[in-house]
Amino acid sequence: MMRRFALPTFFILLSLIAISLALPSGTELLSHTFEKRNNCKCSFAIADFNSGPVKGVVTFSQDETGCTEVAGIFSRGFNDTHASYGFKIVDECYRELFDLSSGLNITPDGCGGTNAFRHKFNINIDCDSNGFLTKVLHNDKRNCHSNNKLRKRLPNGAITTQNGQSSGYAGLTK
Repeated sequence: MMRRFALPTFFILLSLIAISLALPSGTELLSHTFEKRNNCKCSFAIADFNSGPVKGVVTFSQDETGCTEVAGIFSRGFNDTHASYGFKIVDECYRELFDLSSGLNITPDGCGGTNAFRHKFNINIDCDSNGFLTKVLHNDKRNCHSNNKLRKRLPNGAITTQNGQSSGYAGLTK
């Protein structure tokens, strides 16, 4: 009877030894084995163009890798079908932070709006200091405002361009 269990017992012990050798050593914790490799949290931001000559919405959706999917559509402000249209992220002084024009390829629909557009960029929303919401070109609170008073920095925004000129603005909100 003892011989009957000797071979299976040997294989079980051999399997346990192999598994224990494959596990991390004492300095490495098993919990680190299952940690995510990406450090960004998922984030969502929106630019709602609801006043002025341009009407529409653009959304920004950040994944765990820090890449951001930008998607949107406009219903007004794109009447010239022969014009070149663009989209930029700007700071509070309207200085360009990111030009997304070539990736988005915004095209007029012939009725004053645009066709829907979408593109995934290797730029984050707020994962580090170089994101859509977090990038700053200056830290001076008096930099671009005529009243020269100290005040809280305004959030970054988005502008549409027509033939290189700004045509619409919306703040970025999370």
